[in-house]
Amino acid sequence: MARSVYDPDAFCSDLTRVIQSSRLSRAVRACILTTRDRSQALSMVRKTGLECGVPLYHFTVAGRSRYNPDVFRWDPVGAGAMDGPALLASARDLRGGGVVILEDCALFLQDQGGNQVMRMTLAQMLSAETLSEGLVLIFLEPPESASRLPGILADQFVRLDLPYPRLRELEALAREEVAMLLHRQGISPDVKRIQQEASRLASGMVGLTRSAARDSLQDALAPNPTDFRGACERLEQRKSQQLSRELAMNVLDTQDVEEPIGLDYLIEDLRVGRERMRTPGPGRARGILLIGPPGTGKTMIARSIGKVVDLPVVEFRISSLMNSLLGETEQRFSRAFAVLETLSPNVVFIDEIEKAFGDSSERDGGTMMRVTGSLLSWLSDNPYPNFIVATSNSLSRMGEVGLTMTRSERFDAAYFVDMPSLASREKMFHRWLAPFVCDPAGMASELARVTEKFSGADIFSLVKKAGTRAEHGGQGFMLPLLKEEVEKKRMRALVLYDQFRELREWGRMYCDPAGPTDA
Repeated sequence: MARSVYDPDAFCSDLTRVIQSSRLSRAVRACILTTRDRSQALSMVRKTGLECGVPLYHFTVAGRSRYNPDVFRWDPVGAGAMDGPALLASARDLRGGGVVILEDCALFLQDQGGNQVMRMTLAQMLSAETLSEGLVLIFLEPPESASRLPGILADQFVRLDLPYPRLRELEALAREEVAMLLHRQGISPDVKRIQQEASRLASGMVGLTRSAARDSLQDALAPNPTDFRGACERLEQRKSQQLSRELAMNVLDTQDVEEPIGLDYLIEDLRVGRERMRTPGPGRARGILLIGPPGTGKTMIARSIGKVVDLPVVEFRISSLMNSLLGETEQRFSRAFAVLETLSPNVVFIDEIEKAFGDSSERDGGTMMRVTGSLLSWLSDNPYPNFIVATSNSLSRMGEVGLTMTRSERFDAAYFVDMPSLASREKMFHRWLAPFVCDPAGMASELARVTEKFSGADIFSLVKKAGTRAEHGGQGFMLPLLKEEVEKKRMRALVLYDQFRELREWGRMYCDPAGPTDA
């Protein structure tokens, strides 16, 4: 089922309706609030509860408390630690109704390994015959805990989600924090400059929870509250390290990348659809699947796409997220999807996507099957403007998933990236010889004719190697030297070309050509 784009104002509205409904019907209602930002979730529930004028309680296994609005704090209402069933029983016995946040208690509700007494207690509380003074139970959990709800009661839970904050939320946070920090330092704030700098600072906090973003911003500004440039650099560095370490992502540099040669049809299609890459919802541009032999420039294409459409490119190394620890792989994928959505609009580059579906020990216990399903669902249902550029050298490695990946609801198109045509090879030689020879056109034309079935990587490599030999021998780029390198690579190039005949035939049937070919 397609998901809707996150609206930060909708959370309070949805919770308000549940609270009002509970009071009007004098019933007990249950919600599961999934988030990775505990502090922000507590803050949002507190804000909504106060606006509705109902008592607020917070129950955890470490203690129970009630919010006191007169002094803006949580006061203890019971001593001693309790487990989940006892906490639920305490909520049942409350007088006067209200909102009770039950933190980290879904574990006790699950069908396998949970607590039957707690499930039966909750079932009785949610029964239509049970009258209350309007009680709303909010189970505060990480996103992966949503699957722990008992099957017999799952439909009675209202699902609430508080994802990572979006850019405009982080901009507001940055304005507040910068203004407060300058005030504490006795520095007169420049409102216009604060607004400008907040936008730059916020980009370095995207992908963090609100709490983590605040901490990162304070750390970045600590050396000098007015050094906004230095703070931006520190934030970007910290974000890059965290994305790489925890979620196998890299933000790629697209400034100096060259536009690929020989992919005219693909580049033209991207330019036509660039505005849809920024559009959320059903009309968004989903992405493209690039099929082809190695060495044809599929990896470089992703970086150049970012430059063509003026969007950041995030490399997502799926195979690096695979982990043998039970449950961790699925949790990390869930976090990765949430962060990618937060970083939108962007280009998400998934290189050699077939590696995510290859044989591995992760298949034990069905983990790989669930991860595969999650990835396919995300490609189909994600409403955010993440333009996916995925490459593959071997669809057969994906088994039945191979054809499924080319379904139009997951990608806008599949392109076959083949060996460059004669005209494309000539342009490649001209580009890479131009810095070193006075008349690259003549050399490029002759070399292009003798390098049929060579990949772009082969051509770049032979020019580079010839240059190294020329420099070592104290001579210039001479045509005989380049032709020697061509002959050295010829056998390998022809063998590699023949190895991918089957893939090439498949591409002609199911893919659009990325550019003109000799055929």
